[in-house]
Amino acid sequence: RSLFVRKEDTSQSIAHGLATGIFIGFLPIIPFQTVVTIFFCFLFKSNKVAGIIGSTLITNPVTAMPVFYFQHFLGRIFILHDFSYNKFKNLFAHISLSNFNEFGHELLILFEMMTIGGIILGIIFYPAVYIIANKSVIRHRKLIAKKKAKYIKSRKSWPKKSKPS
Repeated sequence: RSLFVRKEDTSQSIAHGLATGIFIGFLPIIPFQTVVTIFFCFLFKSNKVAGIIGSTLITNPVTAMPVFYFQHFLGRIFILHDFSYNKFKNLFAHISLSNFNEFGHELLILFEMMTIGGIILGIIFYPAVYIIANKSVIRHRKLIAKKKAKYIKSRKSWPKKSKPS
């Protein structure tokens, strides 16, 4: 946390980078998330390290499956298509050249469902993450400034070292 908080970027830049990374992390583009996050952080002039941290917080080996399941669940509300676990399992169990077109079509529908679900989650989480991160960075920096001022004040009361003659 303190690595990107200590950067010279503003608290808004850090919060915007983290929120952007969280938003991108909800999209089902795992192999490209870091590149897309850096691109948007560069485009919006926000903290890239915070963005990368945000995207990996959402989709990492521990969280990816529950997040993708929830995205699929939300996406099914908007795309009315039967894509249950059994259909998913059967689709992969019986893949062949004869049903390759159907396989591709079903995967595209699944991708659309997950993308819609990810965008919804990103829209919900972005403002919350931005506000919390911005306040946290400001609070952290004030705490560091207080500690630094206290240390400097205590240093002034230390006895001066005498120079050897």
